Amino acid sequence: MRARGAVIHPFGLRAERRAAKAVAATKAAKEEDWKDLFYLLTFLNLRLHAGQIERREEVWIRRFLASRGKQQLYPRMQSIIERGACDAAELEELTKRAALELSKGEKRRFIYDVAQLCQAQGSLSTAAYVNILEIAENVGVSDVEADSIVHSVYTLNDSVLALVGVLALGAILYFAQAVIVPLVVAIFITMIIYRVERLIASALRIRRFRWLTKLAATITILAGVFGLVVAAVASGTDIVNRLPDYAARFEAAVNGSEAIQTALVWLRDKGLLEQVHGLPIGSMVASFLGSLVKLLGNFALVAVFTGFMVFSSSEFKGTLEEMSDKIGTYMSIHTLMCLLTGLGVFVLCRAFGVDFALFWGLLAFLLNYIPSVGSIIATVPLMLLSVIQLDSWTAIAFFIVLLEALQLLIGQVLEPKLMGNRLALKPLAILLGLIFWGLIWGIPGMFLATPLMVLMKILTSYFNVSRGFERLLSTEAI
Repeated sequence: MRARGAVIHPFGLRAERRAAKAVAATKAAKEEDWKDLFYLLTFLNLRLHAGQIERREEVWIRRFLASRGKQQLYPRMQSIIERGACDAAELEELTKRAALELSKGEKRRFIYDVAQLCQAQGSLSTAAYVNILEIAENVGVSDVEADSIVHSVYTLNDSVLALVGVLALGAILYFAQAVIVPLVVAIFITMIIYRVERLIASALRIRRFRWLTKLAATITILAGVFGLVVAAVASGTDIVNRLPDYAARFEAAVNGSEAIQTALVWLRDKGLLEQVHGLPIGSMVASFLGSLVKLLGNFALVAVFTGFMVFSSSEFKGTLEEMSDKIGTYMSIHTLMCLLTGLGVFVLCRAFGVDFALFWGLLAFLLNYIPSVGSIIATVPLMLLSVIQLDSWTAIAFFIVLLEALQLLIGQVLEPKLMGNRLALKPLAILLGLIFWGLIWGIPGMFLATPLMVLMKILTSYFNVSRGFERLLSTEAI
């Protein structure tokens, strides 16, 4: 003690204050260390209880301590690992203190860290799950909360892996489309062939020599596909060659109509005409015709894939047979509806005297494979051509009304009735599929978008983990 009246040197007072602050800081640090010591002992006890602690688990614990700036606990950790057990009394005392002093957020974060440590080992075993629930109960976290936290840890990792897998699959689909697109086309053609072959065999009651019915169905369908593509390319080439003449006739028809001139003035005043001029219609038509030519060039590859799948594979059984039947049913019905639409457009064009009836029929057949957008692309140019060719507005109006009625009758009434809800997709799912497959594969992807989305819907219906995705796609309440 200082003598009364003694003079205190300023520097001595400052030294005493610094020493007092250092003692207080040391006490605070030790007080704070109990949390990290509790975390360390719990982690080590959990893993040592399951057996010898693995190197990757030791590294995870070291990284955890380093993230909290507690590298001074490394020696304590190493001594416990060498001893092979924690001090049970010390751990029990720290656990009780944690239950009393840790906040609810700190407790939840602690359980999350415990689950991450177990996740570092791989899949969660039943014993590890029970241990996590026991630790949670000791610190005051309910079983329901602990289960939710554990589930979030493992679901997050699974979601990240799923996302990486989807991105990798998308890259493969994009860069290998030269082979994958013909293969996918061949798969869908094979499903149609199986459907047609079964109908033929059932109608003729053929049980032996089924390869003959397969051969007949394969030749018929491949010849039909080849003929359609050749006719579409030939008709499209003819139209492109005669396009300047029709452009002049269209310009004359527009200039000679007061109603059209009034509409053009209104569009120009609103600024919409410039936007219409900016649409890449020419490039879209050229890209479409280029895709048909490319498909024609890949026809040999499609035929090889189709023949291999039809004749070299055995009959599907069980789940594969059911999936093949569903997809084959969808492809057969949808192809029939597209064919009826094409025939209807062909008949209307011939009846009203519109040029290139075969081309417009083929175009309607092909483009109706593209949902929503395809029918619009197929009918709008045809409506414009009717304005040029037909003599009266009455004939033009009748032609347009019948054309739209045909599309609505087949697309909105007949096809849904034959297809049923089991294979129906939500409009949003169709739109998203159209965008996704169009971005990856271009125009061929747009043709294949709906069949591929139906395939995804059917595939997801067979796995519990993907039933939620099926509900997002299906119009039926599941």
